[in-house]
This record gives sequence, C-alpha cells and structure tokens, in this order.
Amino acid sequence: MRREQNTTRREFLQASGGIAAVATVGAMPTAAETAPWESVTSPVDVTLWDVAKTDRNEFAVGGGGIVVERTEQGWTTVLQSGPTSNGNSLYGADVTDDGKRLWFAGSSGAIGEYDVETGSLVDHSAPNDVTNNFSDIAVTGPKGDANVYVAGGSGSVHYSFGNGASGTWNAASVGQGNALKAIDFYGEKSGHLVNGNAKVFHTADGASWNRIGIADADVSLYGVDSDGEYDVGVAAGSGTVYHYALDDQGVPTWTSETLGEAGLRDVELEGGDGYVVGNGGAVFDRANGQWSQDDTPTSQGLKAIVDASNNDIAVGASGTIVETNPDADADPGSGGGGQSGDAGRIGRVSAQTSESESLTFTIENVGEESVTVEEFALETDVGVSTIERSGAEVTIAGDVNGSADDATGFPADDALRALDATATLAPGTSGQVDFGEYDGGNVALTVDPVADRPAGSYVGATLKYGDDTQETFHFAVTNVNS
Repeated sequence: MRREQNTTRREFLQASGGIAAVATVGAMPTAAETAPWESVTSPVDVTLWDVAKTDRNEFAVGGGGIVVERTEQGWTTVLQSGPTSNGNSLYGADVTDDGKRLWFAGSSGAIGEYDVETGSLVDHSAPNDVTNNFSDIAVTGPKGDANVYVAGGSGSVHYSFGNGASGTWNAASVGQGNALKAIDFYGEKSGHLVNGNAKVFHTADGASWNRIGIADADVSLYGVDSDGEYDVGVAAGSGTVYHYALDDQGVPTWTSETLGEAGLRDVELEGGDGYVVGNGGAVFDRANGQWSQDDTPTSQGLKAIVDASNNDIAVGASGTIVETNPDADADPGSGGGGQSGDAGRIGRVSAQTSESESLTFTIENVGEESVTVEEFALETDVGVSTIERSGAEVTIAGDVNGSADDATGFPADDALRALDATATLAPGTSGQVDFGEYDGGNVALTVDPVADRPAGSYVGATLKYGDDTQETFHFAVTNVNS
C-alpha cells in the first residue's frame, strides 16, 4: 500500500499538542481532530479490502472483483467483476509512483492494471499460469515501466521487473510456504512483507528475502508499512502494533505497543505519525509520538486506510467507507479520464489474439448511459493489408450486437468505416470486439495491450460512438509470423 501523508492534518495535531500519552490495554483518549470520521454512501455491500490514492482519485477494491472510485459525484463502481470478469475477489491495491496506474490482485491469480486517466484495464492474471490466491500487491516505478510484486497465499512472491508483461514474471519462495499476508516497498526493489507465521522479511533486490523478525511474536500479523530498511510498522492481532527501527546504539530493534483489544489489520505511518485500523471500526491515531483512539461512526471491521492530503479514508466490511472530510474535492470519474461523452464511458477490459490471427478485446461501459458504437478503424505499421474472413469481419457483441462485412476485407488504413449494424452497450455491461483475421489468417500477430501508441510495431483499433466522440485502443505487436 502506498502512503500519502496528510501534512495539513498532521501539522494541526502536532501543533495542538492534543494527543494524550497512551500505551497499553485499556481506555484511550480521543484524538484532537480537524474533522471527525464520517460515514459516506457506498455503492457496494461487499467487503472492501484495500484503498489507495492515485493521481486522479481514491480507489478501493473488494469482494467479487469490485473496484470503486471516489469522484465528484460520490463513490461509484468502475469495475464489477475483476480483471478476468470472473468475479474473483480483490484483496490488495497499489499505485505507480506517478499515480497514473492502479494495480490490484486477488483470488485465483487475479492481477489487473487500471489506467486512472482513460479507464482502460489490462489483465495480467495468472502469471506463469499461477492461479493461487494473492493477498496483496506492491508496485514501484512509473506507468508502463513498473516493478510489480504480488504476495501469494502459498508463501511465494511473484514479481515482474517488466510491468507485468507475459514472460517477465519470476517467483521467490518466502517463509517455508506460510501464506503471505501483506507486502510494501520503500524503494524500487527494496521492501518488506509479513506472513502467517508471525514473521517479517526484507528484500534489497526485489528477488531474495531475509527474515528480520519478529522474535517471540505471539499474535498474527496482518499489515505492513515499509518506509525504510529500518523504518517498518506492522499491524497485528490483539491490538498490537510493532515498529522496527535503530535503537540508541544503532542496533535494529523491534518494539511493540498494545493499543486495545481490537485486532489490527492495516498500518499507515509517515515520519512516525499515522494510523492503524482494525476490527469493530477501530481507528488509532499517532501524532507527537503518542497513540490515541479516534471515535468512528461504524462497528464494522476496517481493513485498510489511506492517509491522503486533505481527506483520510478507511474501508472495510459490508462496503463500509468512512472519511474525515467527505466534502473534499474530487475529480470526475476515471471511466475515460479526461475524455468527454461516450468516449469517457468506455474502458478496455482485456485483449487477446485468437490463435494469434485475430484481434479480440473486451470493452466495458462504466457510465450511467447507454453507448452506441457506429464506426470502426484499424491501423498497423506491420505488413498487414486487410482484415477478412468468411462472414462478418468485424463484430461487437454487446447489449445489442453490431457487425460489418465485406467480401474483399477491410483495409488496415486507419480510415473510419460504418458498421452495417450498430452495437449498443447498456450501463455496466461489457462487449467483445472482434476485428477478424489479418490477411485472412496468412499473417499471425501476437499483441499486448498498452495505454499509449508504441513508437513501432503496433496495432491501433478505433471505435467511434453515437455522440461523435471516438477513442483508439493501442496494442504492441510482440511477434509476427507469416
């Protein structure tokens, strides 16, 4: 999980001196707040397992593959069934260093990369055909060039130094097969994780892991915040929070505090200040070196928290969302990002080639109005002249199906052509776009979906909608056979 320090709120707390000293089990004082925690309307009732701050808005992920976004209209659902459209639950989320891509991971090997500006989604699920449950994810680096680390339920970290592309994944076994619970990175290839056997591990190269504790820990570990090699926070059961730092003699040392009885599930610290959250709606707040308990409007278990610039957000069971400043500004929804009209409602869900001979990908209407697809175009700089096959060459299977055919095939010349029958996608529905065979199957192209047009070896598929807006979905050609 990526932290966003709330300097305004933290500076207020530190200046106010309103945090009383605490330490062990028992009643705790209430923190001096710039604003109390408030419940906000959630569009879902499934458990939200993680929350992250992007360059656009905050997002939360949860059961059934749900992804929700905080927008200027409130929280809205942008993805209903995960990157594979199979409804696999999502347990972890993280953001590239530039804030442009939201990554998430979950059950049955689900991994997705969501473009928060365009609303398009790339499916990276089942790396090296691994379909184990993934409990958390961490990413470092910018969009399109990220290092991706996924914590597995079987005790392995699956990692890619190539933005999750096929063929770039490796795995490292950590902790004798015990399920990994959480993972976080403070550097490009440096970070920490915790497993189900109360152990903490560190990596300096993103590939090999060494155990650093916790000796004699007698509680389960659930959340980790990695801010440096010797600056680690861990959220644990029985209200325990651990911290790893250099002591006065410069020796790495684990210390612990018991904040109450509620089991803790997530920790977010920056410069020693921040939060832990957990069962029963518990939120503990640290400022001026002291912990205190915040009043919250919920008794639902809280699973994750993000400490944002002007609005702190915690999420949890039954779709619970609580915020400190619900009136804080938010951008428009990401289903199309800065694009307007119908182009702002359509996002790419997945892409594949059928036996490397036809371009097929899935689009989803994440808006609240129906979208009609009226025209199409295909371009490429690879030696392909037409798309053709018997029957319809281009099909769009949506709420209402659309198609176009031509006995001689359609040139791959980037010229818009009308569909013989237009396609319609109702709100919240997906449709499969099939551009047919390249050169009647004489040329085979293998492609990977990308957000921006590559400098070379690319395919671009353009759709024009009923309101005259249009967008192009780009693909990098990774192999050509003829």
